[in-house]
Amino acid sequence: MKTALKILAICCIFVNCLSGVFAQEFVQSENSQNQKKEHGFKADRLFFGGGLGLQFGDIDLVSIAPEVGYRFTDKLAAGIGISYYYISTSSNGGFSTEIYGGKVFGRYLVFDNLFAHTEYEALNMETKYFNTGLSPDHKRFTVGSFLVGAGYKFGLGKNSYLNLLILWNLNETIYSPYTNPILRMNFEF
Repeated sequence: MKTALKILAICCIFVNCLSGVFAQEFVQSENSQNQKKEHGFKADRLFFGGGLGLQFGDIDLVSIAPEVGYRFTDKLAAGIGISYYYISTSSNGGFSTEIYGGKVFGRYLVFDNLFAHTEYEALNMETKYFNTGLSPDHKRFTVGSFLVGAGYKFGLGKNSYLNLLILWNLNETIYSPYTNPILRMNFEF
């Protein structure tokens, strides 16, 4: 329950920050003489994408991270995604586990292809592999990561991009699944 309240609080802060940026962008748009007033949802402003990872060897890893987002303006976008990791190893007695969760994110295009990125991700992991300090009654636990950073969009075609990001986890702990800095690559179309 406490984790859900923390996630809700962080999401509220995230939406509040985005609404300030959106309001500034909206005021600038309204002041422009050449723009028509358009309101409502536009399906062509939706985007999809995400990442996929495969690694085989001493440690096998499969990761899937689909995303869906909406471009509120030409510069401001926000979205949601899910994350799934399967990890297996035969070293040191061997084990396999699954990590899964979700995220909300926002992006603001600063220059032509350079964007600022902020994200909150909550991942659920098995206690016996990642947090042995918890009581045995807890089979799994959730850890939240508030990530900020920047990315660069490489155009692949009309409205298709390869995104390279560098992010920092602002609330990194010993239980965090990431160490700073975090490098990511994903696709958007």
